[in-house]
Amino acid sequence: MPCGDLPRHMNRGHHKPLEKFWLLPFIHQEVNTVFTSSSPSEFYTTTRKSCSTPDGKSGQCIPILECQPIIDYVNAEKPLTPSVRTKLARYTCGVQDGVTKVCCPSGKIQVLTVEIPPPPDVTGHKNLHLLPEECGLIFSGNKIRNGEDAEFNEFPWMALLSYKTANGPDFQCGGTIINDHYILTAAHCVVNVSFPLISVRVGEYDLGSKVDCSEKDECLPPVQDLEIEQIIYPEDYNVTLYANDIALIRVASKIDLTRENAHPICLPILEEVRTREFNKGIVTGWGFTDPQGKTTDVLQKVTLDSRKLSICKNAYVVEPAIKLNHKQLCIGGIAKKDSCRGDSGGPFHVPLHFNEEGRYVQFGVVSIGPLYCGYEGVPGIYTKVTYYMDWILDNLKP
Repeated sequence: MPCGDLPRHMNRGHHKPLEKFWLLPFIHQEVNTVFTSSSPSEFYTTTRKSCSTPDGKSGQCIPILECQPIIDYVNAEKPLTPSVRTKLARYTCGVQDGVTKVCCPSGKIQVLTVEIPPPPDVTGHKNLHLLPEECGLIFSGNKIRNGEDAEFNEFPWMALLSYKTANGPDFQCGGTIINDHYILTAAHCVVNVSFPLISVRVGEYDLGSKVDCSEKDECLPPVQDLEIEQIIYPEDYNVTLYANDIALIRVASKIDLTRENAHPICLPILEEVRTREFNKGIVTGWGFTDPQGKTTDVLQKVTLDSRKLSICKNAYVVEPAIKLNHKQLCIGGIAKKDSCRGDSGGPFHVPLHFNEEGRYVQFGVVSIGPLYCGYEGVPGIYTKVTYYMDWILDNLKP
């Protein structure tokens, strides 16, 4: 289904499975950068085999690319900060035949700990009242690459972004209703796009039918096609680095939230929700259902696992432009299950119980991923909504 390392609705660079030897040129390049910036007097040729590491432990003086602890350390710390580079340089024990040698410890090198700031606390924000308390309700019991059809009207906050192409209007990105005037989506869906963004549709389920009806002949109200009044995205959004990939669309007329097929999603506002840990969540969209470009008219859903960000750092080590940080989520990485092209801007949401109801809360926005959606070991990257709640609320108006 939904399958997006480039924006999920655009042409993306080719991704292959990550093999260990892919890492070696990167390691060599990073190490060369570290050591060529040092004074030549710091280097010397040696035939010694035993040595002492900067922290006083015993080690062996061997070529850099033969030292697995150094390789693991560089991989874990990517991108290399000045302090990490300084630490690496201290492991140098010589140069032989033009090859840098390091004092390689027998055990793991301790990774420098970086304090990650907590998400902003918005419980007292002046615009909090602009987000509905009634949101994300789970109406039904409990497809996106190898996903499945969403249940009828299961996700009534889903939105489609329509673009003006040579072949007529085309839905190329997704989004979510957050109140009666705003759609939450990805910045790469609205900035420097190939085709002009012309409108937003809400209330859709099956693109192939004029009226959506269930097997029980229960029919939904008509879709709402809305003109765009304003597009808002962070000033520090960086299309090259894929940073701060989040945006708001203000529609020109109010979304009729009294219709059963148009309801807002919950955002992580309350502390009990904002700090909640989750191991998995659901991604929804109308994007490609396989890498060959097969699509489906019916809204798809797929359950994906949440991964440690370090897993994505390892998987995207061959893409030096991508600088991942704590404001992003690492999701998926299981073969044939992923968001895909056309799902950009859509939600990663988690079912939780609060305010005496089961509710979906959106924690992520589909951002980037491998060219071949659902590639084993290569998760997708999502913008982490909790770190942008202050920005979202700052930009809402009645």
